[in-house]
Amino acid sequence: MGSVAADTAWVASSALYEVFVQDFSPEGNLQGVITGLDKVQESGANVIWLMPLHPRGIAGRKGTLGSPYAARDYRAIDSAFGTPADLKALVDSAHGRGLKVIVDFVPNHTAVDNVWVTEHPDFYVRDARGQLITPINNEGKPTDWTDVAELDYKNPALRQAMIETMSWWLREYNLDGFRVDAAGFVPYDFWREAVPALRAAVPRRILLLAEWGDAEMNRVGYDLTYGWTSYARLKQVWDSAAASSFVPQVREDMDSLPAPGGRLRFTTNHDETAWDAPPVQRFKTPAGARAAFVAMALLPGRPLLYNGQEVESPQKLGLFEREAVTWSQPAADSARDFYAEVIALARTHPAILGGSFAAVETSAPEQVIAYRRDSVLVLVNARDREARLTVKGFETKGARSLLGSAQSATETITLPPYGYTVLER
Repeated sequence: MGSVAADTAWVASSALYEVFVQDFSPEGNLQGVITGLDKVQESGANVIWLMPLHPRGIAGRKGTLGSPYAARDYRAIDSAFGTPADLKALVDSAHGRGLKVIVDFVPNHTAVDNVWVTEHPDFYVRDARGQLITPINNEGKPTDWTDVAELDYKNPALRQAMIETMSWWLREYNLDGFRVDAAGFVPYDFWREAVPALRAAVPRRILLLAEWGDAEMNRVGYDLTYGWTSYARLKQVWDSAAASSFVPQVREDMDSLPAPGGRLRFTTNHDETAWDAPPVQRFKTPAGARAAFVAMALLPGRPLLYNGQEVESPQKLGLFEREAVTWSQPAADSARDFYAEVIALARTHPAILGGSFAAVETSAPEQVIAYRRDSVLVLVNARDREARLTVKGFETKGARSLLGSAQSATETITLPPYGYTVLER
């Protein structure tokens, strides 16, 4: 493997900021992202995740623009976003600010009119008639991804081409890693070959994020996988499940992972906002969205923000149409301050970065999520009504407030509706 640069700590202390290039700025292109780098930096995040940059498929496309996850040419950039020089300028500008840049990559399938269909027809799975097929999920059922065709990982030539292409992106654009779409649809034995090759492709630390929840993806070498089960339980708590059910589920999930057990912690992303609802709606109110983010972002793992989340935008931002983020939301300034404060805590406090994780018993188990990260106590009111509670096993009286309502001189804690507090002994 290639030598690894000294700045390896950024992965362990990362906070990701997902950018949908077409919606992030009025321009909807890479130059617009460069212009908006202040927004990313003000959020406290240190890693920019750019959603797919490839030209989108035209044949069978969905909606007006087609899916960003239907790549027509793996080595090209969509002209609507700009040029290769624009991407290099963005990466240089980000690096100049101390930010890293990863890009979305889609190795399981391509657009049905990808250049490989004619140049390398043997790279694709075919049906009995020799036709391209819609991707099959891991239960053996066809997906509804009718605008893309499944690649054939039984073909050694395809495997080599994919590794070479991904390595080329790292080298050509000085990138810091990948977010890999539908990573678990690709055979694990490919990743056992590809992950070491990608890490050896450049002489610096890269971050690899898999859109997948199976712990096996962590074992094959990915830094981060999706914390879907925790996100699902958080939504259940907001819908009516007991708040005390949240932490045991997270603990069970953490126990399934190899050390250090990296999970991506989110309360939205491009899929959730597009197909479900943005956090200000999914978690009932803007205050509910803030409380949910505290509960999630301070868990073991690394936090994610999605563009527009930090100003509490209610926009759904569909994948196949363009809708520029409305940054001038009513509470944009206070929301930005809040999210930046949580991100800073998640990125800098030793107990949050690498401390132990355990449930804490309170007198309000139905209403309040409670857990410890070493010397730090996290309390989140998951209900739209006040909570008065005491805590067992943690001396709250005299504790120092790190976030939320100051609690320093009492054993009984009062949390407002969707309130939160983070205390340290």
